[in-house]
Amino acid sequence: MNNKMSPSVSPRFFSEKEVSKHCTKDSCWVLLGTRVYDVTGFLRMHPGGEALILRRSGKDVSREIEGPPHRHSENARRWMEQYYIGELDRDSIDEDTETLRQRKKIPESTTEEEEETSAINKCSKVNEETDLVDWRKPLAWQVGYLREKYDTWVHQPVDRPIRLFENDFFEANTKTSWYMVPIVWMPLVIYLSWYCYALLAQERTRLFITSDYSILVHKYSFPFIFMLGVFLWSFIEYCIHRFVFHMRPPAHNYYLITLHFLLHGQHHKSPFDGSRLVFPPSLAAIAIGAFYLILRQLLSEGLGTSLFVGGLCGYVVYDMIHYYLHYGSPRRGSYLYGLKAYHVKHHFEHQRAGFGITTTFWDYPFNTTMPEQTF
Repeated sequence: MNNKMSPSVSPRFFSEKEVSKHCTKDSCWVLLGTRVYDVTGFLRMHPGGEALILRRSGKDVSREIEGPPHRHSENARRWMEQYYIGELDRDSIDEDTETLRQRKKIPESTTEEEEETSAINKCSKVNEETDLVDWRKPLAWQVGYLREKYDTWVHQPVDRPIRLFENDFFEANTKTSWYMVPIVWMPLVIYLSWYCYALLAQERTRLFITSDYSILVHKYSFPFIFMLGVFLWSFIEYCIHRFVFHMRPPAHNYYLITLHFLLHGQHHKSPFDGSRLVFPPSLAAIAIGAFYLILRQLLSEGLGTSLFVGGLCGYVVYDMIHYYLHYGSPRRGSYLYGLKAYHVKHHFEHQRAGFGITTTFWDYPFNTTMPEQTF
């Protein structure tokens, strides 16, 4: 059943006894003062893990929202409002829940038609009358008209799907299930790894230091070249995320704003859209092919391809980690737990910092680490 309310609907009222009953993964409610929120759908997304919310289910979380240890951002508070379902009726603490329903005229149940609401209504609390875009139409060709308002609008995340194109074929090609990335690219990684090792085993691959001096690249050096490719990918990942995905398109340029939204802006606007957390293989193939051609021009076949296959494996790991940071529940204190918290802060608090996904390493030399929070 979908309890989320539209802005025009009068608030429902719940007794404390009723709120306290919703304390499981299947139905988790919390209080913020007297406001009641159904955060069941947010459990998996919470950067601190679902256990932190479940321990506070049915209770007031005002202190946790304000911190310490973590003060939640304005975007996080705005996000929470999407799960608002009603108010706490403090006068009815000791009243029977059924009596409360009758007095407040809250229906016991809804019809099947009401339950089968669309996916957009289930996860949206966007006010379609006042928002800067028309959510009932594809967004790709609208965002360019936001001009100077685009940057602020795109960094106010919502929990609802986005339709980019009217054409079903184009729309479908912007969505990819996470498992398609390893299915498409890992066979190529495995084949090229074998191919490179066999090529280096022929002992004809040399690295030229100068035109007159070169060294033999032995087959046993392949794992080290492969790992160097993975490391180089982490740098490319950082640069693409910072300088391409987070470019600031000029307010007067409709086409650059549209391009930015298609590349990355739509992900910041709807960060938990599971169908757009990894790159479609058809689009990724263009960039991957370009990197391969560059390496082949600069290096010999054995060396360039060995470096390339390491980078390709790094890309697959990047896409898998990115998906997991949005939907996974890593163990508290683990490396991925820290990455998840770091990345969610990037979405909700510091969009101009924290560009590392698989590692935060490159944020340090380029001074783009997350600011320390103070109270």
